[in-house]
Amino acid sequence: MSATQTLPTAPTDAIAGRPSVLVVGAGPVGLALACELIIGGAEVTVISKDRRVGPHSRATILWPRILELLDRIGVAETLVAHGHYFDQMNYYSEKKRIGLIRFDRLPAVGYPFAITIPQWKTESILESHLTALGGTVLYGRELVDGAQTANMVTARISHDGHTSAERFDWVVGSDGYASSVRARFGFDFAGHALETKLAITDAELIGEHTTSEAAYYLTRHGNMVLAPLGDGIFRVGASVPAGTSGPVPDREFFETLLKQRVPGRKRLGQMNFSGVFTANIRTASTFRRGRVFLAGDAAHAMSPSGAQGLNTGLQDAVNLGWKLAGVARGDYPPELLDSYDTERRPAVAAVSGLSTQLAHISLYSSRPKIAIRDTLYRLGSATGTLESMLAPKLAQIDTHYGRRPRSKSALIRGQRLPLGWRHTPTAPVLAVDRHTILLWPGHSYHHAEWCALTEAVRAARPDTTVHDLGGNPAGGLTPYLTEAPHVIVARPDGHVEDTFALPADATAAVTAICAALYPPLSTKRNTLPGTATSLSATA
Repeated sequence: MSATQTLPTAPTDAIAGRPSVLVVGAGPVGLALACELIIGGAEVTVISKDRRVGPHSRATILWPRILELLDRIGVAETLVAHGHYFDQMNYYSEKKRIGLIRFDRLPAVGYPFAITIPQWKTESILESHLTALGGTVLYGRELVDGAQTANMVTARISHDGHTSAERFDWVVGSDGYASSVRARFGFDFAGHALETKLAITDAELIGEHTTSEAAYYLTRHGNMVLAPLGDGIFRVGASVPAGTSGPVPDREFFETLLKQRVPGRKRLGQMNFSGVFTANIRTASTFRRGRVFLAGDAAHAMSPSGAQGLNTGLQDAVNLGWKLAGVARGDYPPELLDSYDTERRPAVAAVSGLSTQLAHISLYSSRPKIAIRDTLYRLGSATGTLESMLAPKLAQIDTHYGRRPRSKSALIRGQRLPLGWRHTPTAPVLAVDRHTILLWPGHSYHHAEWCALTEAVRAARPDTTVHDLGGNPAGGLTPYLTEAPHVIVARPDGHVEDTFALPADATAAVTAICAALYPPLSTKRNTLPGTATSLSATA
């Protein structure tokens, strides 16, 4: 595709015969979603009103789970190579350290660390990857209106002073907080603004050593955060003191707050930019209206505390991407798309609630509240409780769809699997664009019978990746493998679709496995291959 091509004029591409998706917005969420859709076989058009206009942005951190998910589209390693590694977060109160959270101790994680990377650089890497996949971003185009029927979406798109009506099968608004898609298609966006304004700059920090840690500095009069971005540059953020007014914050503003809130003597070197913004906490009442979806900041806004916003949006992109691509291919029924809203909205609410709580805690001004907070942080750090509670949440590896497990030793539907999409000799590898079946024979089993079963499953579902865990390394799954034979069906996004004990009868076992897939075997094939054996365990 080229920047001067005409947009599709029908919901199905005339050459490829594939349903079409319009992605509005070319930030990280829109670009990642477009990559997901192209890899999944969908026809995608990405439009953006503006090109990136400056080397600065608010979002800088990519957490471990997001790096895992970006492996799906083959871009995580490049982002890590261009980002700055960090593996711990320190908390200070009145210039004394009260808490420590490490991410390099997270168990069974593909990336036991986070990276800091300016958003403009993330976008540049994602766009280059999109181009390599055969996609492009059509700049200078704006969605100005739209309407939908049961079968298609008509988008009125402005370009070079002209407006045309273009038709697509689906439209996704990933066009940020001021989303035109959200406004034009009638989504509610209720919420409120936080009272405290925030100031940020990316700058050299004289007197501060570049390390693998980010730090929050809490005081009675406000907070501050320092995070290394690499190349000697730091993200410097601070709550703006009440009553402050005037132009964009300057060097004196930040250096005054550094002196008041951060230990040591630190001064700013070159400042790349600075700005003030008001954080909003808002969520769309639904992430789907018919054939129109919202993702990222278009769907939700949250406090920047914990740096969760962009990461949450990228989770949206993955959750919607594999489902929409599968429906576009005809592999999944359209009803699957309903689960995007029912899964992502509760997940977003949990992350937003955590971010809001962290923001409130960081701005305590009451001495009794500060004393209690600091005591809990110190005690939690000494016992490891703070890390065990917060590290998985900040890293977003605890993202779960549906009821959470009561036991850490059991897998249930919706749980994140400790597996990835990059080849490794130490664990099974998940399929990117389809479900994966993981078969476990138990700790002891009859080899011939088990081989017959695994071959029968492969024959029944040749369109599905099947891994035999018998005698093969299971990686992070090992703690979940019980004495009895069972199956784990993994979704393309690495969450559990289903898991259950295998019936003793092999035919019944194959039927149960195929029924657990989405869609069930009955929609793909009328008969099962014959399997005359039954499963039995050896003593």
